[in-house]
Amino acid sequence: MIARIVGLLLALAGTAAAQPRAPGTDYPNRPVRIVVALAPGGNADLNARLVATQLSAQTGQQFVVENRPSGGGTVAFETVAATPPDGYTLLVGALGSHALNVGLYGERLRVHPLTGVDHVTISSHSAIAVAVHPSLGVRTLAEFRALLAANPGKYDYGSSGNGTTGHIAGAMLVHLLGVQAQHVPYRGSAAAFTDLAAGRTQFQADTISFLSEHLRAGTVRGIVIATPERSPMAPEVPTSAEAGLPDYQATTWTPWSTTLGTPLAIRQFLYEQIAEALRAPAVRSRLIELGNTIPEGMTPERTRAFIASEIERWTPVVRATGARVD
Repeated sequence: MIARIVGLLLALAGTAAAQPRAPGTDYPNRPVRIVVALAPGGNADLNARLVATQLSAQTGQQFVVENRPSGGGTVAFETVAATPPDGYTLLVGALGSHALNVGLYGERLRVHPLTGVDHVTISSHSAIAVAVHPSLGVRTLAEFRALLAANPGKYDYGSSGNGTTGHIAGAMLVHLLGVQAQHVPYRGSAAAFTDLAAGRTQFQADTISFLSEHLRAGTVRGIVIATPERSPMAPEVPTSAEAGLPDYQATTWTPWSTTLGTPLAIRQFLYEQIAEALRAPAVRSRLIELGNTIPEGMTPERTRAFIASEIERWTPVVRATGARVD
């Protein structure tokens, strides 16, 4: 009996020792918190939960998701920035939280995406599409423009909140078309879509990964996708160039960040573990099924450089639209 117990303990010790850890550390040796800057049900939340489940399996430690969608991601940033730089609190966001907020908030932004946190990787990219309620009676972007031009300020568009990708993508569309429409912020894409489906708002810009099932169901109609190529998730939706508005280009992405000052060894370990998780068939197939593309080689250094380039690209766009946060 004693020999059996000793053998079992040795086996368990061997299993524990086999769990991957950051070089020169015992990280992770306790649960890791993942703060998502958007509401449940959206693309960032889906990324976080799929990857978290796989990370838990890979490391033997729990990666626990917590949603903090307030303030267009600013609350999530401030939450993570206030934690110790030890890799036990991660931040998952989107184009809005990590780039658009710089143009929206300016000097009022308490935690800057480049100087207030450190970065790990990017797990996916997802195209932005625009869906309208069928009651509008429009099937093309040209018809949509004519309708809004004839009824200045009459129609509303919802988004997952002030400063989010959907907010700015909607404002950008209105700006480029030279029309007027009212923005209505919600706590998440799903909440915004509830009112769109009911006809209380008239259009919504959101990720194709979120909209695709609703487009297939016929609840809403897609009039444009803001990419150079059509999406296999909604092949009937024309590209912005095909629709006559080639400058309308918008793709969101899912960044993973952590507290400023977190050792590079831990961030590099997290990058490698997330990359492995994204290669897992169940994770990869689900993300692709929902219209995402998965980038390769997004190391901490490349992720920071990419975010810097997106801030440079989007800040003048945000200011040109006149979008505001209250």
